[in-house]
This record gives sequence, C-alpha cells and structure tokens, in this order.
Amino acid sequence: MTKSPSQPISGCALTRQKLLHHLTDEREMLLCDAMRIIGSRDRAEDVVQDAAVRCLNSTSVSMDILNPRGFLRRIVRNLALDQLRRDKREQSVPLALDDDLPCDRPGAEQKVSDTQALQRFAEGLAKLPPRDSQIFLAHRLRFELQKDIALRFNLSPARVNRVISLAHLSLKAYMATGD
Repeated sequence: MTKSPSQPISGCALTRQKLLHHLTDEREMLLCDAMRIIGSRDRAEDVVQDAAVRCLNSTSVSMDILNPRGFLRRIVRNLALDQLRRDKREQSVPLALDDDLPCDRPGAEQKVSDTQALQRFAEGLAKLPPRDSQIFLAHRLRFELQKDIALRFNLSPARVNRVISLAHLSLKAYMATGD
C-alpha cells in the first residue's frame, strides 16, 4: 500500500531520509575519511556506497539520531577499517615464486616520457593567449564552473566554453606535432 502525500512519514523512514540527505551532502567528506584509512578512492567509494545501503536497509535505524553526520562518519570509519582488515588478510596469503605480479609504478622510460609530455604541454600552454590559458587552467585544473569563470572574465558562458574547447584543441594539436 502506498502512502498519500498527506499521510505522515514514520519516524524510522524519516530518520533514514535524514541520513540519506546527510550522506549525499557530506559524500566528499565521507570519501576522504574512508580514503585516509584505505588509501584507495575506488574502495572508499565502495565503503560509502555500502554505508548508504546499510543506512537504508538497517532495522536498527529506528530512533531519532541526534548527530547524523557523526553517525555516518562512524559507520564509514568502521566499514573502512573492516575493509582494511580484509585487504590485509588477503595480502597475507603467500605468493608462489613464479607468480608474475605487475608493478603499478612507472618505469624509468615512462617517467622520462611523462616528463617530456608535461614539458610539451607547458610549452603549448605558453603559446596560448594569457587569458585563454587562465580560463583553460581554471576550468580543467581547478575545476571552476564555466559560469563563475565567465563572471570573472566578463564573458558569456558560451564564450568561455568556446575558449576552453579551442584551447583544448590547440594543446592537443601541439602535443601531437610540436608546432
């Protein structure tokens, strides 16, 4: 049976709704908490998602929680510690001598190649007009919104989008040819 909008929401459902609201509002903070413990963003995402599922499915979340933020941080922390313990147990399994494990660290050739690519990117960026370069970096490196950049540079958002697009194409071409 579905509830009509005029019927009140039960205390348990209201508490879960509040927790879910805090979880979405504080998602980045919870991810950072989990990443500090686990060391991996992907696994931290799994922990936060698991926390959300537990909050929504748990029958013990029936009382009014005075500090939802602290409650969620505690859940995420405990789940992250559980994940870390599981990871350590899995790593403690001895490997055979013939196991060929790939190394995720770049080799010397890759480091040189990456350094050269970064240098070429910096050179290409220096060839752009200063305003275009600033707009491109603000959006792509500092993740500023185009509408905020448009206000700062007194441009339309469409113009900012076009500047970013042209700068991207110019840099891509410079990286490919060096001209």
